[in-house]
Amino acid sequence: MNETVHTMSTQPSELGDAAAEGVGELLRRGTKGAPIATYAEGEPPISWQTISDGGWDVFGVLDDGEGASLRDLVELARAWGHGCVQQPLVTTLLAKRHSAAAAAHAGPVTIALPLPGGAAPYVPFGQVPGVVLATGLGRGSDELVPVPEGTPETLAISSRGIQADVHTELAAVVAREIAVTLAAAATGMAERLLADTLAFVKEREQFGKPIGSFQAVKHQLADAAIDAELAETAVIWGAERPDEAFRGALFAVDRCIDIAETAIQAQGGLGFTWEVGLHFPLRQMILTRDVVNALEVEHA
Repeated sequence: MNETVHTMSTQPSELGDAAAEGVGELLRRGTKGAPIATYAEGEPPISWQTISDGGWDVFGVLDDGEGASLRDLVELARAWGHGCVQQPLVTTLLAKRHSAAAAAHAGPVTIALPLPGGAAPYVPFGQVPGVVLATGLGRGSDELVPVPEGTPETLAISSRGIQADVHTELAAVVAREIAVTLAAAATGMAERLLADTLAFVKEREQFGKPIGSFQAVKHQLADAAIDAELAETAVIWGAERPDEAFRGALFAVDRCIDIAETAIQAQGGLGFTWEVGLHFPLRQMILTRDVVNALEVEHA
């Protein structure tokens, strides 16, 4: 009996690699290494005009089926997530990729994402001035409409996200791409928290020693580093295997949440203060998990 052997490319294409490098440089220039808390709820350190001028909002647009792959999109989303900058780049990328109306639109675009338990859909960046909503991606009407009024989504990393009685029709393939791309952004956030925590434990001292020298802290962060590798691999797996997209995305986001919780613990519970901002990515990861769970229920 013949067996089908599935292989997975762990390396991005040159396009995806270049996109990640370019976005990384954009974030370094914009944030200047500032703590997440300094810009998570205020004015973003990178303007939408800067993003648009760089062409990052149209990176995923396909021309007769040709262009960036989902694997490439994962690299860009992961790099973007690392900065934790509150601009609707990921939703705009996804909308422009699957909607002609969105692709022709010059400004930012958002989409309505399902939440578990019949809750009103989550509209990322629904309160951003000038953002419009795509009514259908891959199915339904291909239109852009104003975002209706809604209530702030309390788990969102900033008050820019809302819940509203509005829907975006999604084709199954689009739902899978959304799940994987959101998980990739969460993976970037987790990698940022891990890097910040490693820097923190090298400098923070107790009993005359850096806390990073303590065995318990070393073990915690070693486990977190493994979780980061697992999350990255799971996202890649989900991008390469459409039938595993939701499973890979959920596994990745769960690992990201573990990393965020470890980062908060290693930094002495500073996620419960406002000065460092560790809780912002954690809240966003929990919300992402809810969205991916709901997408799987609707489109598996």
